[in-house]
Parts: sequence; C-alpha cells; structure tokens
Amino acid sequence: MPNRPKRSTTKKAVPRTQGRRRARRTLDVGSDVQTSYFFMLNCLLHSRVHTGLESNTDFYDEDVNVYLAHLLNAHVDPKYLARTSSCIAVGDADLRRMIDECGDDRNRFRIYKANADYLLLSVTVFDRYEDLHFNRLAAFHVPKETYIGRAAAYYELASSYAVKLRRGTNAVSDVMHKLSDGIDNYVKILSFLRGQYMDFIRRYSPGELFHLDRSIEAIERDEIIERMRNEFLDTYQEWLRTGAEDLKATLADQALHLREVDPTFDFEPPT
Repeated sequence: MPNRPKRSTTKKAVPRTQGRRRARRTLDVGSDVQTSYFFMLNCLLHSRVHTGLESNTDFYDEDVNVYLAHLLNAHVDPKYLARTSSCIAVGDADLRRMIDECGDDRNRFRIYKANADYLLLSVTVFDRYEDLHFNRLAAFHVPKETYIGRAAAYYELASSYAVKLRRGTNAVSDVMHKLSDGIDNYVKILSFLRGQYMDFIRRYSPGELFHLDRSIEAIERDEIIERMRNEFLDTYQEWLRTGAEDLKATLADQALHLREVDPTFDFEPPT
C-alpha cells in the first residue's frame, strides 16, 4: 500500500503587517460604498411608499431618487464633506459675497447646488434647525420653513445655471428643477427616512431641555450642600475634641455659608 504524503501540521505564518492592515480596515470605496448606496436608495423608496409620496405620481422623478440616494451616500465619505465645505455659506450675505467673487457660472452652479443640498439635509436628516429654544430670543429665531424656502430657491438657481452651462435643458437641470418644485414632498420623505431607517436619537424639545437644565442645577446644588454639611460636621467634631478658639470662628463662618445655600439649616454657634 503506497504511503500517503503527510499533511503539514504547521500553520503558515502571516506577516504582522498584513494582520495590522486587516485590523485597521475602514471603508472599501469599491464594494462598501456601492452597498451603502443601494441601502440609501432602498430606504428612500420605502420612505416614499410609507409617506404616500410614491415615485412618478405627479411627474417622472426616479432621477430625483437616484440623486438623493447619491447625496445621502456621499455623507459617508469624509472627502466629499471636505470638498463641499468651502462652498457652504453661513448666511445670505456670505452667499452673496461668494457668488460675486465667482469667476464663472460653473462655480456659481456648484455653490448654489451645495448650499441647497446642505439646507435640504439639515432640515430633514440632521434636523439642525430645531424649534424655538427657551434661552434664545424669539426675534433671532428663524423657522424651518425659511430654510426650506431657501433650499428651493437655490435649487432653482442651480437649475438655471445648469441650463446656461449646457446651452439648454439637460438631466442635471431637470433634477434641480424637480427638487425645487417638489421641495415640500422631499422634505417629508427625508424626514420620515431619518426617523424610520437612520434611527437617529430624537431631539429634546425646548421644554424638556428647560426641565433637564433645572434638574441638573438641583443635583449640583444638593451635592454642594452635602459637601458643605460634611465639612461643617468635621469641623464641629474637631472643635468638640480640642475646644480650639479658631475652630469656633470657622464653625460660625461655615454655618453662615450653609444657611445661604440651604435656608432650612439651623445652627447656634457655641458659646
């Protein structure tokens, strides 16, 4: 009977550098980003069904679905955020300055599109513009509807620049125009997507934040009172043991400060 070759029982050594590289793996731009794009698109389509705003109801807008899925997926990539951050304006005056300083219509298109995208996701997925806060003056509060209106205006301006650049209507200008016209519907869809599929933590309401702040203040006050009482009792015990005159003065001073933070505290200084 022929002898079978023996299998090697020794494991192949894996270079340490390979092990480290495998452990540090973060994002594969090929497969992972493609998978996350289909996830975003699937969530978007399901959100349209659940909100009753299905695709192609009023007009053909499957191209908008593709655009929004790419926009959502782009926020997974830090490079995209770094690239577009220079185009985001902090206010109307800043946007006007950026547009005036642009050298050509292509950059103006990029700026209006980037700001429209930023506002759309800010009022929906990231919910940055919350309701009136208890410690903020009402005169300085800007409602969400204002930001939604600005996003619609910026998309329309981006659409007009896309037409100008391509010398006629094109796929990009169509998508920008549809986003501008149907902004309210897309806000509803993305807002539903945020809560249902992104599972972002719900924001505290202004009233809840007010009571939370008061609760924290009460806890901190109780901790201060407890610490001051302990220090007072330590001094009192030491005075009973030694009868030192300087401790008697310290007791009276500690009792005075305790009474300021806790009116229920009562103590008669020793005679």
